[in-house]
Order: sequence, then C-alpha cells, then structure tokens
Amino acid sequence: MSDQSAQRHRRDSSSRTLADYPRPSVAVDTAVLVVDPGAESLGVLQHERPHGGANAGEWALPGTFLHEGETLADAVLRSLAEKVGLRGTRPQQLHVFDDPDRDDRGWVLSVAHVVLVLADDVDPVLANRPDVRVVPVENAAGQPFGHDEIVRLAVDRVQQDYALRPDPAHLLGDQFTLKALQALHDAVAPQPGPGEARPSIDTFRRYMVGRGLIQPTGESARKEPGSSVMGKPAELYRRSADVRDLTEVLGVRPVRKDRSRADRGADASGPAGSFRGLSGHKVNPHIQRLVDDVGTRVPLTLSGMPHYVAVRPAGEERVAAYARPQTLSIGLDPDDAESVGAEFRSFRLERTSAATHHVHVPMLALAEPVERRAAMAALERALARVAGSS
Repeated sequence: MSDQSAQRHRRDSSSRTLADYPRPSVAVDTAVLVVDPGAESLGVLQHERPHGGANAGEWALPGTFLHEGETLADAVLRSLAEKVGLRGTRPQQLHVFDDPDRDDRGWVLSVAHVVLVLADDVDPVLANRPDVRVVPVENAAGQPFGHDEIVRLAVDRVQQDYALRPDPAHLLGDQFTLKALQALHDAVAPQPGPGEARPSIDTFRRYMVGRGLIQPTGESARKEPGSSVMGKPAELYRRSADVRDLTEVLGVRPVRKDRSRADRGADASGPAGSFRGLSGHKVNPHIQRLVDDVGTRVPLTLSGMPHYVAVRPAGEERVAAYARPQTLSIGLDPDDAESVGAEFRSFRLERTSAATHHVHVPMLALAEPVERRAAMAALERALARVAGSS
C-alpha cells in the first residue's frame, strides 16, 4: 500500500477514514468580463447550456466540475477552452460559494474566478460560436447556479482594482498613451449618474502624472500606416512602481463636474444645522426626519448641493453622508459597511474605495423600525468616524 493510500485509510479519533465523510462536488465558474474602451462598455461572456443537460438552453457563465487529480487553475482553463473557446487568459480566484442549497443538482461547492479581457480578443470567438455571447453586466440576470452573484462580485472586484491602480490587468501592455488608458478606465468604471461626468483628459493627466502613478517613457506612439491623424504623435507612458489610491479621479464613483457657487441652481442652499433650515432640496421627508433625529444628539452641518445634501459633523469639512432625494448614502469603514450590508439586504453596499464603503439606505426601508434604527446607528458611526479623523 502506498503512503498516499495509507493516509486515506488512516482512522481519526472517531474511527473514521476520509472516505467516511460526505464530500461536496467541486466546481469552478468564471466571470469573463469583456471591456470595450471604444464603446465605454463592460460586458460578461455567457454560453448557452447544451441540450440534454441541466438547465438546457439557459445562458450561464462557463464552468465545469473538478476532475480527479486536476488543479483549480487547470479546470478553469479547460472550461474556458471547451465552453467558450477562449484560450491564453489568466483568471484569478474571486470567491468560494459554499451554500449547500445553491445548486439543485446536489451539494456543489463553487470556486468562482474572474478575468478581464478586451472586446477585440473575444470577437473571433463570437464570430464562430453561436452558443456564446456577450451581454452588458447590468443585464446578466436570471442565470442558473447563483451566477448572478458571481458577476456582481466580479464587477465589484475589477472596478475596485481599476480604482486603485492604472490598468492592473495590463490589457494595454507595458506602454500606452494617456488617451488609451483613460478610455479603458472609463469603460470599466460605473456609468456616471445624473449631474456627474467623467474626468477630462487634463484632469486625468494631472492625477496620473502629477501623483506619480504613471511616467512618460520619452517615446512617442507610432502612427498607423495610412493614418490621416495630423499633429504630434501621442506620448507613451508606463506604470510607476509606486502604486497609490486613484479613487478620487477614477474610482467607483464617477467624478462630479466642478461647479462654482455662482453656477449652482436654486436647489443649492445652506449650510444649516437641520433640514428645517434648508430650502430648495428634494430629499424625501423620511430621510429628513432621520437626519434631524440624529442631529438632536450630534451637532450637524447640512449643505445643500444641486443633487444632494451633504451631512457633516458641525465644524468638519469631510462629508459623512449624502442625503439624496430617495436614498441616504452613509460612508463607513469597509468592515463596518460589509457587516451592515450583510445584515440588512434592503440596504445596498457600494465598495467605493479601499478606505471607505458606502451603505445606501433607500427611503422605503426607513418605514421599518429595525431598518430605521440601523440606519440611524450607521449615520452616527459615520459622523464619529469623520470627527475622529480630524
């Protein structure tokens, strides 16, 4: 008997061997996120499940069960080649999904992976595989086996990575133009909301170069043969060894247009100590009452802006929360925000940066006493966090 076989048959303190314990099947599922800088879009690759198998005809992420003696990485590469015809990628582990009831077929533990690829690299696959498609990430809903949650986590991971570093997936290679880098980051980042805009190329350059995140190589990009573009060739850049936080310019929250006080509309007012002292805003009364109730215990400064009311501790510059027309967005430490988001599913968690996550509390949730108390407590912690950091 080999040493390995002997280990398998060795009994533990309860006189059982490894074979006596029930074990789940192990699967790998991969979110292949497809970025198209030209269209400023982020999609996910799906394949149509074959007829004769489970969930036949449904669109899902590529995945497979782990074979005996196979590593997770090998299983991922095999599934991508077989299910969607994709080769030459380097997926990264994302999360282990271990809910025993997640798969109708039985006890299946899924090790989710994520990889970001350019649309140009996927186009040849789409041209030859009618059972493969790319859909916008926001439309990837109703997938089997909990794949919707995998896509959500994958998008969060990629957006966080691109909020913190210039092209961490190295899709542009070692050298790139500033315009190409900005187009890539704009495509990965969430779409701007009302009243928000992407950073201009000058703002992008000021942050990237001014903060030492990228450096000029001293070389220029070559013009394509037959190109009609006039003027000086674009300068090439490379990543710096010093990696810093890019959230202010790229982050998960798009950069808001600068507007001088004179440019603000009539909906901008303040500062005031409570909503009773503000006018012209459109914040829901339920949110107003919650903030004002907290203000009876913690002195506040409220400043009306065109699309929200900024909530600060009195005498502080940093904002603890944003009161929007239908939502209260509270800035918390990442661990605190994760805990609140996991406990209250009616709240939406946004992993805004490495230092701060936002918990978005919808107005409708405040009708429930438990959720309202949780939102008040979270706002008080956010205010204390801001006051304690000064």
